[in-house]
Amino acid sequence: MRAANRASVAMLAAAVAVALWDYGRQAPPRAAEPASAVRSEPRTTPSLPARLVLAPDAYGEDLPPAGASLFDQRVAALGGAAALPYPFENLLQRLDGGGQCADLPEGRCLVRVLIPIGRSLQRLAAAPEFFRHPRVVAAMAGEPAAHGPGPPQRDRLYLGHVGNSEVIEVISYNEAAARFEFQLVLDYRSGARPRIVYASRALCLACHQNHAPIFSRPLWQETNANPAVAARLATWQTSVEGVPVRRGIDLPGAIDAAVQRANRFALWQTLWRTGCGDGERGARCRAALFEAALRYRATGRHEHAALHDAILPAFAAAWQTRWPGGLALSDANIPNRDPLPEGLARADGVMLANIPAPFEPLAPRPPLEIWQLPDTGRLNETVAGLAELLGEHDLARLRAAVRGHPSQTTDFARVGDAIATLAAAPGGGPFAAGPFRLEPLMTALLTRLGSPERESAPPATATPERDVPHFPPATSAGLFQRYCTPCHQTPSSTPPNFLHGDEATVRDRLRHCAARIRYRLAMWQQQPAARAKTPMPPLQALRPLGADPSSWAASAELATLAAYATELAGGAPMPQPDNYEALPPCLPASG
Repeated sequence: MRAANRASVAMLAAAVAVALWDYGRQAPPRAAEPASAVRSEPRTTPSLPARLVLAPDAYGEDLPPAGASLFDQRVAALGGAAALPYPFENLLQRLDGGGQCADLPEGRCLVRVLIPIGRSLQRLAAAPEFFRHPRVVAAMAGEPAAHGPGPPQRDRLYLGHVGNSEVIEVISYNEAAARFEFQLVLDYRSGARPRIVYASRALCLACHQNHAPIFSRPLWQETNANPAVAARLATWQTSVEGVPVRRGIDLPGAIDAAVQRANRFALWQTLWRTGCGDGERGARCRAALFEAALRYRATGRHEHAALHDAILPAFAAAWQTRWPGGLALSDANIPNRDPLPEGLARADGVMLANIPAPFEPLAPRPPLEIWQLPDTGRLNETVAGLAELLGEHDLARLRAAVRGHPSQTTDFARVGDAIATLAAAPGGGPFAAGPFRLEPLMTALLTRLGSPERESAPPATATPERDVPHFPPATSAGLFQRYCTPCHQTPSSTPPNFLHGDEATVRDRLRHCAARIRYRLAMWQQQPAARAKTPMPPLQALRPLGADPSSWAASAELATLAAYATELAGGAPMPQPDNYEALPPCLPASG
């Protein structure tokens, strides 16, 4: 992407993001003017803003409000966190379950790429030997053939690990809570006892603004699909954790496709839960959607014309009352970035790790698309999306329940009658308002058809943990304690945890980090296109912290933070480096 285009994209992203902060505020309709008040000159009616499917600042609780993550379930099946295979290649092999995904590269269901200089919080873990210890990113882009009972795994499990670190970052789906969970595996090294904790969602969603995995746009130049990156990797080894260093774009392409599908889970859930509405009409709408999804999953065809009358009117009502400006889907893609541009092709060290503002995952992203009132085409997309949430195992049991051989066509007359009966139960039965949950829906349907209850997945046995701070707030930190705590008061050193520790430790870390803090605060005084780095605090974090994004740059709070950072720096002039990584590291060497 050329520099001018990058600047335009950055400006557009900032402008759209600011507008979308008011996604929940809708002006009351104006009363109609009397005929005598109508003027002859043309008038325009301001369009209503679209509402995001999931707002980036609607964090939710860090621990699951219901159920457990898919990763928790897989770990429980492996024998618990203490039994996690090591090294990482062995863990990936166990999670892959034998693969057998013929339509994916190498036949693996768990697709892997190498990203030596990426944009994750762990990007500096291997510094300065980025190409000796590249980050391995894995995505469950297919359904393992050996997978039996339990929720589907395709598009629902993502892992990242830097070989010389002791941390695995995990994103996986929680069907019961209808959301992706963010977790860390800590103390992951030979001879240790690993711990699995739930991460801070406020921290994770600063970049994962779509509440789901993210990945770069094509041509994925950060990965080993880039010949220049592969060549640097090859100076150290021919493969890393079983991943060949020289591969084409098929691997990152498969991961990108999985991330795009996963990004729509929240859309399908929103249309199921909110688009259908409440009461009897809502139950009939969800029942019709479920039957249409089952039909599509079994046949690959949209055979639900007779179900439209139960779905589209309910959607129309939801759009009129909830989304008159449209329903906006967040973007799961961050800009493609070449980590070895001209002039840095043979460079080494942390200077390679600088992420310019247009490429920062922290930068607000415009919506991927905006759905207006759905028509038949959008309804077909919704049905196909819900069908993706169904597993082949469930379809086989459904076919068996209607006394057909699993390879034969399902008798949908019986299935439709059973679904209609369930929906007519008081309160809508399993089709009452709530998230799309495959297990209770299939259990109710199979029981109604006279089949034994659906086999359940093994429950997660580990008690969920949070990686929480162990020190009280440092009073000396002032406003930093208010505006920086969500990301910088954790036990983890990434991002720099300058607010974690006792009073003396916090004061020392703040002084050590003063140059970088001042630099990021000063970015608020720059126009978006002129910013070398994204400002801190991030734009999408301000409203949950009680600040108004539209006036923050001129606020007294920001001025106080900047003055305190200048004091911490001893009044030194504001640094103006060409490369952000030329500034002193934010934590002392012992941090």
